Amino acid sequence: MKTSVLLSSSISLGVPSRRPGLTLPLLFVTVAMLLLLLSITSSTFADSATWKTNPGSGDWNTASNWTPAAVPNDPADTATFALSNTTGISLSAVTVNGVVFNAGASAFSISVRPRTELTISGVGITNNSGITQNFVTTADQAGFSGEIHFFNNATAGNLTSFTNNSGSIGGVTFFFNTSSAGTSLFTNEDGGLNGANSGVTQFFDMSTAANGTFINNGGTSDGAGGGATVFLRTATAGNGTFTNKGGMIGGAYGGATIFEDTSTAGSATLIANGGTGGGGGGLIYFFYKTTGGTARMELFGNGFLDISGHNAPGVATGSIEGTGNVFLGDRNLTVGSNNLSTNFSGVIQDGGIIGGIGGSLTKIGTGKLALSHRNTYTGGTTIKRGKLIINNLGGSGTGSGPVQVNGGRLGGKGTIAGAVTVGTGTGRGAVLSPGYLNGVDSPGALSIQSALTFNSDATYEVEVNSSSPTADEVIANGVTINTGAQFSFADLGSGTLIPGTVFTVINNTAATPIAGTFSNLLNGSMFTANGNTYQVNYDGGDGNDLTLAVIP
Repeated sequence: MKTSVLLSSSISLGVPSRRPGLTLPLLFVTVAMLLLLLSITSSTFADSATWKTNPGSGDWNTASNWTPAAVPNDPADTATFALSNTTGISLSAVTVNGVVFNAGASAFSISVRPRTELTISGVGITNNSGITQNFVTTADQAGFSGEIHFFNNATAGNLTSFTNNSGSIGGVTFFFNTSSAGTSLFTNEDGGLNGANSGVTQFFDMSTAANGTFINNGGTSDGAGGGATVFLRTATAGNGTFTNKGGMIGGAYGGATIFEDTSTAGSATLIANGGTGGGGGGLIYFFYKTTGGTARMELFGNGFLDISGHNAPGVATGSIEGTGNVFLGDRNLTVGSNNLSTNFSGVIQDGGIIGGIGGSLTKIGTGKLALSHRNTYTGGTTIKRGKLIINNLGGSGTGSGPVQVNGGRLGGKGTIAGAVTVGTGTGRGAVLSPGYLNGVDSPGALSIQSALTFNSDATYEVEVNSSSPTADEVIANGVTINTGAQFSFADLGSGTLIPGTVFTVINNTAATPIAGTFSNLLNGSMFTANGNTYQVNYDGGDGNDLTLAVIP
């Protein structure tokens, strides 16, 4: 990760302590005249002005290119652009209150030269032209780059595009104080060459990415780093969209979005795409005391989210989806705060940039998270709200640790390695509902390779399709049903079942019998649903399963 250092520059007027023929009173007069001259020069050549229709060059710092003939270069100045035959402009060390593009203005490209800064410290950029206006930070291979700084409440505006190019030190756009990216587009270019630094956009203080769009390009050569967007202090990603592209060739790194200090992802959409040609994937990092807000994480290919560098206990965020990777280290990832329903078919695992084992997953919110691939994290899974659907085809969808359903629903047709406990005994209710596939109620079997326990506030929800006929089933290696646990039954079909049809709804693979019964489903009892009558048997199957047999 590149660290940018801001340097403050100052101009000092050196006065020699001794100078032959210069008396002290004359020295004071000379200094006073010099200060007056500087004041006159400043008022003559720094003012609000409009770029000419036919300027003599594309140099911002040439007064004759403006009307009136004064260079906008003061915190109170406004630079205005309208129609012009010269639209490629470069500048050196300029400070303005704002930049305005009038209605019908030409499409401009304003470049900040290496070793210089464009500082916008007031209103910011106002674009009334109806077309995209472009700003570029350039860099060289000698260790210098151009920079754009937004201060106070300045905004990057709308229909504006910022490109931060690469170099030995890449071009950078900075946001400070409460400045805002508006709805602008930011492109952070890759390092290009091995060892070169990429373009970067950085947010400090309480600045915000607002509704901006950020593209962090992946490396295009072996060893090249990707472009980056970095949040520090208490900055927020707002409602921005961040696309971190993968590397384009073997050994090239992906683009990155990085959260440090106490910054937050807000309600942003964060995308990490996979690399091509052996390139690394896009990167999303959370460090220290950062927060994930209600952000949406979309991970693809070898793109990844890494929270291993975060402080304990971990990070809470909106949602995860896609085919990529999540690295937990020994931290907890809590997902679901945006209440979206998503599918994740990538791998959730321990490890990451900092390392660590014992990572865990917590599901919150009202939405559904479907895990459809084997996962390897070891610290366990907790469901507090919403639905966690396990639909993996191999391994364990919840890693190797235990699963605790405090509230909400656990379902699916996949496999769980660890012990499953439904309910806490004092909670508001937790549900086990096998067979929930792709968001549609569908009977099926959920396999638990360890023990299954129903606490007193648990509900086992079984669905039968009498038209098929099929039924939900849970397979577990030992089953305990505590007093107060409930059984729920629903028929999704409309068929008349043949007497003697038997559905195994709990397949107990242990040698011991099921301990306990559901409070509303006693052994030997009967109930009728949708015209079919069932008899309950806790000693069914091979002698220790819960079965429902259709009777006349």
